[in-house]
Amino acid sequence: MTATIAYPSVEQFLDLFNWASPGLIVTTADGEVVIANKAATELLGEKATKGTDLPAALGINDYAAYRQAGKPVENIAAAFANPNFPSGYANVGFAAVSGTDYAFWALRPVTSHPTPAPQDGQGATTAQSWINQVDAPSSAYVPVGEKSVDLLKAYYDTCPVAIHLIAEDGTVEHANWKDIALVGATDNPTSYVGHHIRHIYADQPVVEDFLGRWGEDAPIIDFRADFMDRSRDDERVPVVIFSTAKVEDNTLKNTRCFVFSDSHPTRERDKVKALDLDF
Repeated sequence: MTATIAYPSVEQFLDLFNWASPGLIVTTADGEVVIANKAATELLGEKATKGTDLPAALGINDYAAYRQAGKPVENIAAAFANPNFPSGYANVGFAAVSGTDYAFWALRPVTSHPTPAPQDGQGATTAQSWINQVDAPSSAYVPVGEKSVDLLKAYYDTCPVAIHLIAEDGTVEHANWKDIALVGATDNPTSYVGHHIRHIYADQPVVEDFLGRWGEDAPIIDFRADFMDRSRDDERVPVVIFSTAKVEDNTLKNTRCFVFSDSHPTRERDKVKALDLDF
């Protein structure tokens, strides 16, 4: 892991965690839920409440071995309680905060096809249905507050999911260790952070399409794309993107981009209209 250059603000941390499109959860080292975001409650229902045995709820039988190894683990097959999204993947990392051991989880639901989709007339994608659930008002969900910021910083530094926040001009404002590693910038993080996001996408029409969507607060959910690893002669890195934006007064404040190493790296990359030659 590389050291964090500069953390997001407290306001950004709270927005990033509470309203992210993947499920984000912090548990004790034993796996009992401590805090969970809105998306996690949509995936797990009551199983996302404090004290729940999360590995058992997800059907993960090897958690004790993962915990003993103490290393980040990605793309563990997981079962969810949501009947529309019953399966997906879990990533987990381990760290101590103020002398107490925790586990930091990211949950990714599987959809039938992504949003944005390349074709008009397909109807609502299951990816769109997912973000509609995440964004739906809920009196049952109580957002995580400032008292949890130390846990959120540890989440950012520990969970093996790439996180970056993009500013209005397309600059990568903040990126965590996993995001920096994905693009081959671990030895020189400032070669990535502080520069335009388009430099790490293998297919430029994809990122140009995304830039317009972020400004319009349009979601990008379960979208397979390729990043480029600058340390390996721009080798393609297959990823799955879950991204939404915080927009106020028609101005992009920052994105909430969560990028997973693809569990199926040989699967065909998803397309936007600009890449669909048959459109």
